[in-house]
Amino acid sequence: MAKTGQIGLDNLHIALRENDENIKADTTLKIAGLVTADVEIDMYSESLYADDVVADVVNGFSEGTVTVELLGLSLDEYAKITGQEIVKGVVVDNVNVVAPELAMTFRSLKSNAKYRYVSIPKVKASVKGESFKTREDGVEVVNAEIEFSIIPLENGVWRVRADEDGKEVDAAFIKSFLTSFPQSATTVSSLSKAAKKEVVA
Repeated sequence: MAKTGQIGLDNLHIALRENDENIKADTTLKIAGLVTADVEIDMYSESLYADDVVADVVNGFSEGTVTVELLGLSLDEYAKITGQEIVKGVVVDNVNVVAPELAMTFRSLKSNAKYRYVSIPKVKASVKGESFKTREDGVEVVNAEIEFSIIPLENGVWRVRADEDGKEVDAAFIKSFLTSFPQSATTVSSLSKAAKKEVVA
């Protein structure tokens, strides 16, 4: 199969997770206006010594983030992501509010017109402030930026990816991917029940 590059990005979905690591019913939200999504991870490397030489090297996941840039963020979306309360369209930010655990998915168009699907099963969000600027002769759009901290699941899984044109990839798995927030390489897992819930536009 010829190699392909990533040329597009869309369909950001988030949902609230419950303490038992299931998706909370009726919380799936599709957020429009996805501009960029940068996944960055830090790995640790530890050398183990014996008899005055390196006997083994242990590598592992240290921490990771997904930085998302959006063409604007509504107050409803902001409240869902940060956990802040919204009442009659009004958001009052409170330092005592703890950001909720979320699941997130998105997809990236490849140069062969097929999609790569990405699921980050467990994250916490931090909205990086808010910028305002007076209007001048030209129009400059100020985008919203959100940093999601990646939290590995108890079994160690922190990301699931699939190419829709990949060998032996199940079509039903791909079809429900964005709204089921998979955390397994072979099945949609117990989170698949979220796919049956109506997506909030």
